Amino acid sequence: MEFNFNRFFGYETEINKATDSVLIYGFAVLIFGIVGLTLIAAIFRKIGFTSIISYFISPLILCLGLTLILSILPTIVFSVVASDISGVKLIYSWITIFLGMLFFVMVNLSTIKKFVREFGKLTEQQEFRNRNR
Repeated sequence: MEFNFNRFFGYETEINKATDSVLIYGFAVLIFGIVGLTLIAAIFRKIGFTSIISYFISPLILCLGLTLILSILPTIVFSVVASDISGVKLIYSWITIFLGMLFFVMVNLSTIKKFVREFGKLTEQQEFRNRNR
């Protein structure tokens, strides 16, 4: 049995019929995933589970955000330039981008956290320098 990029768990005919719906639902999953994880993070912050937020939810939010940003270009290219591309191949490209971003965020999590902390310190210093006296 070989792997075929035109198959998606038996739903390839339904997915290929509604390519526009695949685009809408694909981006909606990314956006509502970010919103949902943000709400879960707010609830966990109230409870006091900051380590769960720091090591699981925040990297997932970052991963979904990067996937949203980076999936726009291939989607435009696949939809405009190669108009005969199937919805299944579009879904596979989004899954590949998501897994790549997840791997990138998990490998570089400490560096990303350090960068965000330093950026916050620089912002505080500039606000302190620019305050009204």
